[in-house]
Amino acid sequence: MVNRVFRLSDVSPNEYLDELNGLKIPEKTLPYTYASLFCGGGGLDLGFSLAGFIPAYSSDLIPHFAATVKNNLKNHFVEDADVSKINGHEILEKSGRDIDIIIGGPPCQSFSILGSRGSTSDPRGQLIFDYARIISQINPRAFLLENVPGIMTVNKGRDWKEMLSYFEKKTGFYLVTTKINAADYGVPQIRNRILLVGFRCKKDMENFLWPEPTHVDATQLNLSSLPVYRKASAALDGVNGLPNHILRVHSDRVRLRYSQVEPGGRDRKDHTDRIHPDRPSGTVLVGSGAGGGRPFIHPSEHRHITVREAARLQSFPDWWEFHGGPTAAYRQVGNAVPPMMARAIAHSISKALV
Repeated sequence: MVNRVFRLSDVSPNEYLDELNGLKIPEKTLPYTYASLFCGGGGLDLGFSLAGFIPAYSSDLIPHFAATVKNNLKNHFVEDADVSKINGHEILEKSGRDIDIIIGGPPCQSFSILGSRGSTSDPRGQLIFDYARIISQINPRAFLLENVPGIMTVNKGRDWKEMLSYFEKKTGFYLVTTKINAADYGVPQIRNRILLVGFRCKKDMENFLWPEPTHVDATQLNLSSLPVYRKASAALDGVNGLPNHILRVHSDRVRLRYSQVEPGGRDRKDHTDRIHPDRPSGTVLVGSGAGGGRPFIHPSEHRHITVREAARLQSFPDWWEFHGGPTAAYRQVGNAVPPMMARAIAHSISKALV
């Protein structure tokens, strides 16, 4: 685990929670709708809704994941569906309205440095092409694709270039891409992701600017007046009694082992990292299909963090409840785009569409 140097923030730790639980869907919306594919636990859905976009359609293959979005965001069509077996015309019919932007993060395991790196030979990698197909059928004003940085290096970068070329030809859209870190937008977590945004009109693409960071690494303090990255401990206060806060029962042997792991260190047996309270956490991970989530060790208690604590690190407000058991919930949280980062991206896209 790489140790980074961070200066303690001068603001109260509760400042993050005040902002987090002040996140509400605005009553006054933008004149733009979105359809969300591979919605998972709803990070993108929530972020775009917070920015004022109107949800029109959301889907995920896993029923528990679709249920999370359906029960937290009301008044739009949500279904559990296989993207490879639906088309854009069906989505338009089910939503009952035009769709201005399509958002989604096609399953990234086959591109991840932690996955098989089988790329498009893996059936999950093929879903990226279904995503392009649906975009071309709906022909929205814009689309967003989110994925892990490893997508750019598979097969020495050839797959990424071929994918971009395919999207250009299939959709006819103008494409822009970047790498983004959730910590730059107030999320108390180091989480780098690749974003691809496409615009139907060249003018919209020319109007588009990536969102400016609101927070910086302490090493950049001499170059910026922005506050430093938020520390993980700010996310972990006052969780008792909240939804999805279910403590995992560890054996005495595991608790003893965890008690010997220093903040920011790693357990030698199960390779689980302990959160350093005065730094952003590492990337919240989903884990394997067999093992569910891969939770961190709590910074001061000798246990894994709960789903709610992981959701706090991802910038989900406490009113957002995850459906399914702990394993399903951990997977939703670990796969999600942090809503505060998604909101920043949504704001930038909305400005380009004006």
